[in-house]
Amino acid sequence: MSTTSDIRRPAVGASVWTNDGNQFGYVKEVRGDYFKVDVPWSPDYWLSCVHIAELDGPRAILRLGKHEIDDHRLEQPGLDPVDETAGRLFSSTEVAEQRERMERELEMQKERMRTGLQ
Repeated sequence: MSTTSDIRRPAVGASVWTNDGNQFGYVKEVRGDYFKVDVPWSPDYWLSCVHIAELDGPRAILRLGKHEIDDHRLEQPGLDPVDETAGRLFSSTEVAEQRERMERELEMQKERMRTGLQ
């Protein structure tokens, strides 16, 4: 899993290349962990910076091949990832215990409803 510190952010104006060597656009805008691709003769779209394998000077080289781009294009940038370890309120054990309590309470409520309706 990538962390925010592992993410490479391209410079505005950088050329965008697929991993199979096709240059298809330029970085028009960068917002958080997303960048907008200006593709000549096509509508602009956004990609996540997690798809960048390498920044080579003025080139952003993606982990994606040409045939994979459409599967990852976005109309708008997404929300930036949140550090899952920061500000954690419950441990995984506490979450499991809470779930078990809630499921027991739900079963008790269902039983009360069944007996109350008969």
